[in-house]
Amino acid sequence: MANADKPVLLVGSVPCQTAEETFRTVAPILGDLAIGLSDGEIDARRYWVMYISLNTWSKHPDLEVVRPVLEYAPRGLGLPEWLPAGYHALPWWAPKAGVTKLSSIKTLGYPAEAAASYRTFRRLRDEGLIPRDARFQQCLPFPDDAVRLFTNTARSMSMMVDGYIDVMKRDVASLCEAIPHEDLVLQWDINWETIAIEHGDHLPDMPPMQFNPDGHPLERFARYVGELNASIPAPVRVGLHLCYGDFHHKHFLDPTDLAASVTMANKAVEVSTRPIDYIHLAVPRHRSDDTYFEPLRDLRIGDATVYAGLVHYTDGVAGSLKRLATLKRHFSGSIGVATECGLGHRQKDQDLVTLLKIHRDVAAEI
Repeated sequence: MANADKPVLLVGSVPCQTAEETFRTVAPILGDLAIGLSDGEIDARRYWVMYISLNTWSKHPDLEVVRPVLEYAPRGLGLPEWLPAGYHALPWWAPKAGVTKLSSIKTLGYPAEAAASYRTFRRLRDEGLIPRDARFQQCLPFPDDAVRLFTNTARSMSMMVDGYIDVMKRDVASLCEAIPHEDLVLQWDINWETIAIEHGDHLPDMPPMQFNPDGHPLERFARYVGELNASIPAPVRVGLHLCYGDFHHKHFLDPTDLAASVTMANKAVEVSTRPIDYIHLAVPRHRSDDTYFEPLRDLRIGDATVYAGLVHYTDGVAGSLKRLATLKRHFSGSIGVATECGLGHRQKDQDLVTLLKIHRDVAAEI
């Protein structure tokens, strides 16, 4: 068993209001342990791909609304007024009549936001709050995630995916120009691809899986890995966050075991033209059984680190260590720990600092 050089992954979002607040909260506890420090995914990015809905699909001249938001999130909870109530209520777009290819999208907006947050990161690092060897982490949604929720036909999805891949390649290049390669972690957030590969690509009664996209989901996933990783410079660290959704802290569908994630990790390493530095795997709170972890015997990811999303606030260090003990029985490579998903949507009675300290204490026992 190998303790990763940086044994903690902070998946992405953090419930803070600014990048500076995020760094000042996280760095004193985990700055020397985390593979990267994100800016917390503040403002609209806290709501993940809704950021793309607002900034890109709603403004694209070649798209038209085929279904508006059906229902908004309840008022009085501190949520944005534009936030839909759930997957069932999301807006849908489709290419306008006669459009066979979307016109080029200038940017999704991530590079400008990252550059601003990186300036804060660098200043706090120069001041000594952030360790000298810490990296800045930028998380980016995979194509199915950015598109599938916001359309309703295979043709529309394919055209929007092509447009998304095109702009994401340029955005990644811009990120790698704005942030020194030795300072950067790029994480691909992969949710609906994971669910489709495990549970099926077409679940008629479960939006957003209510239509059947083109191609096999594993083939789409392989395409995305191959194309999006191709031009990322080697010094940049690249990871895959394999997710099952986290709406109101509940998976869209629970993983049966780690078999689908192992299949995806192996395929990603096979098709990527550059090294994948880490794979993040979800571990539900109730799964400390051997059956869940047994598929790890088939994992073939070379020297990449497995960050197991086994840290849960609700059973703390003791419960997390129980899951860690089972992981150790089934995997002998480089490991680290994480939560299952980002930290941004915690229950009000879940203290962020306590959760960060759970990460620290569990990592000490690897």
